[in-house]
Amino acid sequence: MGRLELEVLDANDAFYRAFAAHDADAMAALWAEEHPVACVHPGSDVLVGRDAVVASWRAVLVPGGAPDLTCSSAEAHVLGDVAFVTCHEVVRTGGRLAATNVFVRERGRWRIAHHQATPIAPGQVRAAPRPGPAN
Repeated sequence: MGRLELEVLDANDAFYRAFAAHDADAMAALWAEEHPVACVHPGSDVLVGRDAVVASWRAVLVPGGAPDLTCSSAEAHVLGDVAFVTCHEVVRTGGRLAATNVFVRERGRWRIAHHQATPIAPGQVRAAPRPGPAN
């Protein structure tokens, strides 16, 4: 795995740390400011625009609003100044979601431009990623 993939995975980890801490300010700071952004929360329609997306996270991250979850099976794919991470969101009370997080480089820093998560049907969980370079 290369340096850029590790940088993107670090940005992805920061996203899930803000989520776990219910830290809406930290979450807002992670979202792109110079590029278009969008978000699809599980069971919701597409939110477009930084104001709408950040407002949605402020609503989700209130105490008791967001489920307790962790990120697993994260794989980064870098496409120049754009990258995406596919991963699983493992809910502590049960269940697993497939998630995609798209990042853009702004002023030398990876910032999130799109997040989408959807429940995974029972029996449909893929195997853990194999070690080595991201494909």
